[in-house]
Amino acid sequence: MDLLIRAGREDHKVIERLCAPATAGLWTPRALPLTGVVADAHVAVERPTLCETAQMAAIPFLIDPLTHLLTDEQVPGKGWAALPYAHPEKLSAADLGHHALQDELIDQVIGFQREQGATVLIPPYVYVDRRNSAWLGVNHNLLKRTARYLERENIDLPVAPVFAASLHQFGPQATWTAGLDPFLAVADEMNTRYVAVSYTWSQQRKASYQAVAMLMTAVQHAVGGGARRVLPWRQGLYGAALTGVGATGYETGPGHAEAGHYPQLMARRRPTDKPKQGGGGEANVYFSAFGRSFDRTPSAAILGNRLLRAQLVCPENSCCPDGATSMTTDWREHAVRARHRELVDIERMPASPSWRLNKIARDAEQAAGHARAANDVLQDKKISWQLPVDTYRHVSEVADDIRANLARRVA
Repeated sequence: MDLLIRAGREDHKVIERLCAPATAGLWTPRALPLTGVVADAHVAVERPTLCETAQMAAIPFLIDPLTHLLTDEQVPGKGWAALPYAHPEKLSAADLGHHALQDELIDQVIGFQREQGATVLIPPYVYVDRRNSAWLGVNHNLLKRTARYLERENIDLPVAPVFAASLHQFGPQATWTAGLDPFLAVADEMNTRYVAVSYTWSQQRKASYQAVAMLMTAVQHAVGGGARRVLPWRQGLYGAALTGVGATGYETGPGHAEAGHYPQLMARRRPTDKPKQGGGGEANVYFSAFGRSFDRTPSAAILGNRLLRAQLVCPENSCCPDGATSMTTDWREHAVRARHRELVDIERMPASPSWRLNKIARDAEQAAGHARAANDVLQDKKISWQLPVDTYRHVSEVADDIRANLARRVA
């Protein structure tokens, strides 16, 4: 299974360490805890060693062009806005609806990725927030015209088209024929390595039954019975669960950037007169039992409880030789290695969807129990942040419901 890691500005050394056995010729690329590196476009420029490391380790290197940022205002000349195809001014769907502008954007975006060493190309894409939005047509045309451009220019590199859309608007089954299906039809005609499905909604960390059900059934539909290599994009929270419905793995950050809500991602980059808060850097701890990373404060409280520490600490000496201390100090590497082990465990199971869905459901049930115990500890420590117990229950319920539905179809 695939685990693509989105490396930020401060992650280049971690990627080097994770890939070191392959770059030295000691391991094959398949033995690494990651199967590819993703970098935001401006990060690829600032950290060229990410490309070099991926090349030496013989794993794919992808550059996310972040072209959804074209639909919002940016700080001129800074970060992404300084790239050759970027615009600090907000473009409308009418602006980007012109074929000449689309073709210019495609040429610049593909050319940029090739110059920066990408081995899998990501066509330009935008985020679509409503069913009746003109951006849906723009997104479809960008992919179609990219397919023609690659054929015309005899560019045979594989691609990873991104379908970035609102889950509540494009997750329901009734919307697939107008939203997801046309995208998949074009992707099927391309030299597609991954179909990157990127559904987003505001309450991702506390998902309802409806949200989990829409996400899992839409990904299951996109997989098409195994016809496509569907890779949930920016999906560190539910990526493992989605392998139960056929996803080939998922893409996420190393202990951070585990979810992406496009409206928030764009809002953070808008020009503002307000001073930025913080600046001390993030540091999280990944828990396999919960399938996500937490801030240091609640993590320390959870690991400080002897009973919970015994149940939740990383058991792998090769990953965390000092147990909880290693989880905390080497948090990025631990997150990647732990996620990789989870995918290996799933891949070793029989390929039957029923088996894998049963594992997803039982793991989520166990997570709900651990979350209740962890929340009691956090409450005792006067920490207001809480784990989403109900969300784990919903994942379990949805996985069981999909499994039961598959059984009925067979019967």
